[in-house]
Amino acid sequence: MDYYDLIIVGAGPAGSTLAQSLQDSGKHILLIDKQDFPRDKTCAGWVTPAVMNTLNIDRDDYSHGRTLQPIRRFRIGMMGQSPVENDHGDVVSYGIRRCEFDTYLLDRVTAPKMLSTPVKSIKREGGNWQVNGTWEAPLIIGAGGHFCPVAQLLGEGPGSHETIVAAKEVEFEMTTEQAQSCQARGDTPELWFCRDLKGYAWVFRKENYLNIGLGREDNHRLTEHLEAFVQDMKDTGRIPSDL
Repeated sequence: MDYYDLIIVGAGPAGSTLAQSLQDSGKHILLIDKQDFPRDKTCAGWVTPAVMNTLNIDRDDYSHGRTLQPIRRFRIGMMGQSPVENDHGDVVSYGIRRCEFDTYLLDRVTAPKMLSTPVKSIKREGGNWQVNGTWEAPLIIGAGGHFCPVAQLLGEGPGSHETIVAAKEVEFEMTTEQAQSCQARGDTPELWFCRDLKGYAWVFRKENYLNIGLGREDNHRLTEHLEAFVQDMKDTGRIPSDL
């Protein structure tokens, strides 16, 4: 059994930021995640300048080889109706790709990492927490999101009282022809609300990458809603017609 002062379950932005902030504490820390990195994450992908500052991210350094799209306005509407555009003038957010952003934060962590390692068991033994019968620590922190095994252990995982939110999303690099025909602007993410107000969709261009998705309170007819939205965006020229 390998002993640590702290085990963090989840190597996404929360877990990696915590581990990085404790690097000079003298504590022996282990970071565990069920996936390898880079990895995809269902997310439109933008962060505010306050987040960049809090995480001490140098924008010039980050933009080298990574996508950092300044956002100055938003295009918002109800599906089937004309949208309105909010122009904030200054940069109010940055578009990022989660596969790049999460990996960037994780690469700053010098603590040992166990990636591609699902947490299969958590036990309390002799005042310590034992994970997978291999690692133990007096303190364990769950940073694994909604389905975090630590949250489930404590009874704080998903429950029947919660409204189910289902989403579909894709992010890809456009061809030169697609980028030229796409009318969505990089500095203006588009948000489109479902008519029943049970969900919304988005079109978000980040340089030559395009992120399209739709989420609803339940998965009833989710694909149907998404296909109708994508077709409408094609018909109005917001996204390339050959997707």
